[in-house]
Amino acid sequence: MALIFSILLYILVADLVVSSRMVRATGENDALLARMNTLMLYELGEAEEKLLADVAAAAAEGEGGDEGLGAALAGAAAGGEGAMPGEEAVEEDPSAICDSSRDAWFEPVGNPDNDLTTYVWIEDENRKFNLLSIWSPDEEFAQESQEGLVRLLDTLRRDTEWDVPSSDAALMVQEILDWGRRPATDSMPVPPLKSLDEEDRDFAIPLHLDELMMLPSIDAELFFDKAIDQRVHLGLESVLTIWTSLVPDPGDPEKIARQRAIDEAAGLAPAGGDKGEGQGGVPGGEQPGGGDEPLQPEGVGIKVNVNTATRPVLRALFPEDVVPDRVIEGILRYRNEVDEEATETAADSDAEEAAEFGDMMLGNQPMKQFFDTLDALEDVEEFAQIPDEDVKADIKNKLTVDSDVFSVHLASLFKRNDNEDKRIYLLRRARSIVRRIDDGEAGQIVPIIPFEERIGLRVQPVDLQEEVFQDFGANYLDMDQFAQEERAWNPFLIDFYLPPDIRQSFYSYR
Repeated sequence: MALIFSILLYILVADLVVSSRMVRATGENDALLARMNTLMLYELGEAEEKLLADVAAAAAEGEGGDEGLGAALAGAAAGGEGAMPGEEAVEEDPSAICDSSRDAWFEPVGNPDNDLTTYVWIEDENRKFNLLSIWSPDEEFAQESQEGLVRLLDTLRRDTEWDVPSSDAALMVQEILDWGRRPATDSMPVPPLKSLDEEDRDFAIPLHLDELMMLPSIDAELFFDKAIDQRVHLGLESVLTIWTSLVPDPGDPEKIARQRAIDEAAGLAPAGGDKGEGQGGVPGGEQPGGGDEPLQPEGVGIKVNVNTATRPVLRALFPEDVVPDRVIEGILRYRNEVDEEATETAADSDAEEAAEFGDMMLGNQPMKQFFDTLDALEDVEEFAQIPDEDVKADIKNKLTVDSDVFSVHLASLFKRNDNEDKRIYLLRRARSIVRRIDDGEAGQIVPIIPFEERIGLRVQPVDLQEEVFQDFGANYLDMDQFAQEERAWNPFLIDFYLPPDIRQSFYSYR
């Protein structure tokens, strides 16, 4: 009996110890996940502020340019010299008036907080092909978009084991078209959309790009990115969007009329609606974003940003017999060439700041060229050699240098060890999609998808992968240990997914 009771007591104590440890581990994990969520929400706010700072910089650039011009004219009229404010000419920054790799939000960055590091990557949606264009009521434009989507699928992963042949791409596009035109059923209802007329209310416009994975021909392998063999293989999520065709809601005319009547009765608006309804049906001609200008900036919408668009998207916009591959290659090479003057200026500025902290090698990335206007495409030799001016005009008509919709990708990483051979870590991903409204002042951020957890792989695209990979080693020689570790653990860079032996050959810590 004593032996039996001893065994039972041992079992009870062991069970109590295991249960208490499990409860403690569960609590620690819940607390860690809560911290990750809190940090990602905080960094989301910081990312939105960074996007707004870009708008403020553009507004200041415009105001500074006007003031500088006015002062120069005044000085010339007075016959004086050096009449510019501050006795120096204000040098304009062309990168402030467009969206490109020069912007502060472009590169993925990490923000450490004790044992957690939250990485942020802001990706403009205007670099992508708008899927909704294949359902356009303009039949000619819809047919052109469908052919472009076939080209995109055909070139997305060409020369890889995941290549989609052109015949399969055509069938896939037809499947997407049929799925979008499906009738509403009890098992798969179609939500009523205000943007559709009564006769089109059964039209199943996708409300989220993830809906594509409901189709038999599209799975997670094709939808999300892949990072294999030192290359980034883009997925559909990296090249398709449904968010860049947004327009302001004009509102309910009856509610607007009632509100106008109330304002007139209270003396808050001129009687009789003297100012009438402005653009978008808003009284007084004022937009929800403020001012008299429409919310949709000129040159954006379903147009693609030439400064950030990937090769498959550029190929999708134009057939090869109209725009040869050499023109697209020339555009990609131009925007990947180093701007020596800007790089040297940035290096001098960083050197002055780093001098306060000692001799640090920050490993700053070189400043690349960009297109501040579409007319700058003429600087690309291959584009300038196009003989037909109508083709050039058509190319410019489908492109832009601005972006107004952004995906803010977030990744919170907890390292359980720092061993480069066998990494053990916890990674949690999230994303928010926002629209940035440029109202000429501080700007506004309007959430489209406020915050959602993600599980798929997303990696920053690389234009010229073979050449960039050859320069990896040279770039890391200029970095200190902190900068090397920053890139080695950044889940939005290809560096994070390199094999251990290759990664160690690059990250040779000093």
